[in-house]
Amino acid sequence: MAFVPVPQNKTAVPVLSLTDLTGERLVHTLQEFSCVFLTDLGPLSGLLESMLTASRAFFELPEQDKADVQWSGQGPWQGWQPVHASGPSAALLERFEAALPDPAGYPDQQSWAAEFAQWPATPPELSTTWAAYYEGMRGLASDLIRLIAGELELPEAELEAWTSRQHSNLCVNHYLKQEQPPEPGRVRSEPHTDIGGLTLLWADQTGGLQARIGPERSWVPVDFPAGAILLQAGDLLNLWSDRVIPANMHRVVNPERIPGAPQTDRYSVVFFHHPDLDAWVAPSHSEKRGVGARDHVLARQRRSYALAPESAAS
Repeated sequence: MAFVPVPQNKTAVPVLSLTDLTGERLVHTLQEFSCVFLTDLGPLSGLLESMLTASRAFFELPEQDKADVQWSGQGPWQGWQPVHASGPSAALLERFEAALPDPAGYPDQQSWAAEFAQWPATPPELSTTWAAYYEGMRGLASDLIRLIAGELELPEAELEAWTSRQHSNLCVNHYLKQEQPPEPGRVRSEPHTDIGGLTLLWADQTGGLQARIGPERSWVPVDFPAGAILLQAGDLLNLWSDRVIPANMHRVVNPERIPGAPQTDRYSVVFFHHPDLDAWVAPSHSEKRGVGARDHVLARQRRSYALAPESAAS
């Protein structure tokens, strides 16, 4: 097996290579840890660098320019979201988020990307770099779900809702540089599980991400190996698998304040994979009740950090 050695206390996140990944290996790891690093990403690594460069340029724009593509406060999150400005307990970040349909049937990537109406005008390359990375991650999420579903013998008839009809969104988080100590209780991201099926996460080396794993369910720093992304299981996969795969509890803590050391921004790139929002998600091998994917997603948004009186962001 392609695991990085795990200490006896079992509090290190394991690592798997995409080059020899099997359903058995993936499911076993997620059952025990709820998250796993994936390496050997191939062309995805270069696509990530391009879209991250464009994203940094967008976040450097004046707020009045970013406001042209701000989320309306209704429906699933998309566009620019100044989460930090939404209240005294809000997470200390801003983000941009986009969702696209199945690319099949579109003549080219440009016409497919045009289905999203909130691309900013500046930088002009943002839409093309995001679309390229989005398509690659969409395919990877589908491959991973097929491995999991095959290993757990989940109903083949339901698989299309999690693959070709998936509702997924790509998000870049910009965690703000903390020049002054934040107010008591304000952090970069509160403890939470993600809403959907799979989360595919890249984060820079500034640190702060922690996951609750191991036998004692203690908070463990998640330090990214070079060239790796983190796969985390979400709520709806936990439900669909009849709780066989636990949802990954995680948080982002404020950076340590070291006298004389500068504070820095933090960036993460997140592909949130969900089933079709019109799908019904239920444990496949039991009589337990399920949930509509759209109802679940919007209910979780409302319980999260408010951006508008009736809506929220995670």
